[in-house]
Amino acid sequence: MKKLVIVLLIGAGIFMPGGFKLDAQDLTLGSIYEKENVPYRRPVPLPFLREADVVWSKMLWRMVDLREKVNHPLYFPTEPFGPRMSLINVLMTGLENEEITAYTDEQFQVPRELEDIERMLGGEATLQTVVDVDTGEEITVEVPGEVRTDEVFRYLVLEQWYFDRQRSRFDSRIIGLCPIRVYQRRADDGELTDEQIMVDVFWVYYPEIRELLARHEVFFGNNDLASLSFDDLFLQRRFSGFIYRESNVYDNRRIEDYTMGRDALYEAGRIHNTIFDFEQDLWEY
Repeated sequence: MKKLVIVLLIGAGIFMPGGFKLDAQDLTLGSIYEKENVPYRRPVPLPFLREADVVWSKMLWRMVDLREKVNHPLYFPTEPFGPRMSLINVLMTGLENEEITAYTDEQFQVPRELEDIERMLGGEATLQTVVDVDTGEEITVEVPGEVRTDEVFRYLVLEQWYFDRQRSRFDSRIIGLCPIRVYQRRADDGELTDEQIMVDVFWVYYPEIRELLARHEVFFGNNDLASLSFDDLFLQRRFSGFIYRESNVYDNRRIEDYTMGRDALYEAGRIHNTIFDFEQDLWEY
C-alpha cells in the first residue's frame, strides 16, 4: 500500500504545475525541444551509375540569382541566426574548419587558400591617410578589410544531365558550386560608381560538401518543423536559375560570349527546350 501511495505522489508531482522541471541543458536554446532531425542527418546515397548505362549526357552551367524570391532561403540570414546560416556562411565555416576544399575553377584541380577567398570577399587590408591626433600630421595606416559574405548574390551551379537506361530515368546531378560576389566598384576617392563587378570567389566539389550541407537546415515553408537541409534543397531542385553555359566545341564558351541582352535569354531558353524535347522524344505515348 505504501508503494502505491509513493507512485501516485510521484505521478501527481509530474502532472501538477511546477512539479516537474526540465534541465536547461536538455533543450536547444530558443526552442522547446532539442533539434535532432537535420543536425545529425546524413546525405541520402545516390544510385550507382555505370558508364555503360549512361547513353546520353550534357554538362550545363546554371546561374542562380539569390535576389529571386524562390532563392531567398539560400541568401538569408545574412548573419548566423541560431542554427540557421546562409549557404555562403555554411561553406565558409566548412573551409575554416578544413572540412571541405575550395578550388580555383570547375576542374577541381588547384586548391584556393582561405586567405585568398577572404581577400576576394573584401577582406583585403587597405591603406588610408588619416590625421595623427598627437602631431596633427597626415599619416598612412593599414585598415583591415571586412569579409562581405552578404555581397554573394549569385551562384554558378555546374550540373550534368544524363539518361540512365538501367533505370529508364532522365535525371541530373550537381557537380560543383561557385559563389559569385556582386558589388559596385569604388573610385579612387572612395565613392561608389555605377560599374558592377562580378567575381567568381571559389569552386567546391558538390559530392565532397554533401555531408556539410546535410547537417545545416534551411528555412522552407510555414512550418518550422518541416525545415529542409541544404542538401535536400539542391537534390529536390527547389531553386531557380537560367542556363549560363553549356558544353560545346568552342572551349565551352559562355552564352554571353556570342550574344547579349534579350538574345542571351532566348539562347538559354533554346538550350533548355532542346534538352526537354530530347527527354520527350525518348518515350512513346
